[in-house]
Amino acid sequence: MTNKKEVIITGVNGFVGEHLARFLKEKGYAVHGVGREDTTNNLVTPLLDSYEKADLMDGPSTHALHLSDAVAIIHLAGLASVADSFKHPELYETGNARITDNLLSAAKQQGFTGRVVVISTGALYDPTRPMPISEDSAVVENSPYAVGKLRAEAVAKTYKENGVDVVVVRPFNHIGPHQGPGFLLPDLYQQLKDAKEQGSSVIKVGNLTTRRDYTDVRDVVAAYTLLATAETLQHDTYNVATGESHTGLEILDILKQCLNVTDIETIVDPDKIRPTDIKDIVGDASRLKNELGWQPASNIATAIKDFVANA
Repeated sequence: MTNKKEVIITGVNGFVGEHLARFLKEKGYAVHGVGREDTTNNLVTPLLDSYEKADLMDGPSTHALHLSDAVAIIHLAGLASVADSFKHPELYETGNARITDNLLSAAKQQGFTGRVVVISTGALYDPTRPMPISEDSAVVENSPYAVGKLRAEAVAKTYKENGVDVVVVRPFNHIGPHQGPGFLLPDLYQQLKDAKEQGSSVIKVGNLTTRRDYTDVRDVVAAYTLLATAETLQHDTYNVATGESHTGLEILDILKQCLNVTDIETIVDPDKIRPTDIKDIVGDASRLKNELGWQPASNIATAIKDFVANA
């Protein structure tokens, strides 16, 4: 048995899981990972003290986990693609709530006395409201993904009312090393890399003029750790955001400099345009900053450069 305080990470094999495991390990915690996969991936394996396989969609599988010894559970696991949610609406509308319910039910039944950090999303806010968006801003069910996350938050609130120490976190966009395909930064990187290798001078893109609030994933996991380990919290919901927005064009320009491909041009592909794309989104993390002293240590250029260096 280790004398270190243990923190459990669900969804440990994902993009954020790796960075969270590393951060917790560096802070001296014992890190216990939970995932659907038989084994951990090569990036995560050296960071964990132990690992359990579980399907959190399945109640018995979740209740078989060993949760009671941990000081905190950081619940990253879930269905995470807005685009996929339109292809599988029923799964997304119910899945994240079921996963959260199974986990919190198991924790309560096992007498877990630590804090559960339930990761929601900044994507459920109404983007037509005034910026920056605070925790008190209006939410909107504009995708099956948002519907599902709101239901998961409702589950968390019910358990909190029944004595489980639960906090909900709403991160806005995050980027950084080892982010997988399906997101703007890795997808633009791959297109530029392919064009460079093939001698092409053009790539097809969507609308890169929209602005989003991007936080370095390493700053995101620092926020999660603060929320998981603070003695007390004054609120039940916290945003994680920088308070600044950047266009896709800015990301593209930094990538081009990193790859030395400044001669590659872009053509807007109508098939890549989302008609409902909002022009600008900025998050307000004043609550997190004022209460726990969190500040982003990185910036978008550093996050992109480190992504390229580790790609």
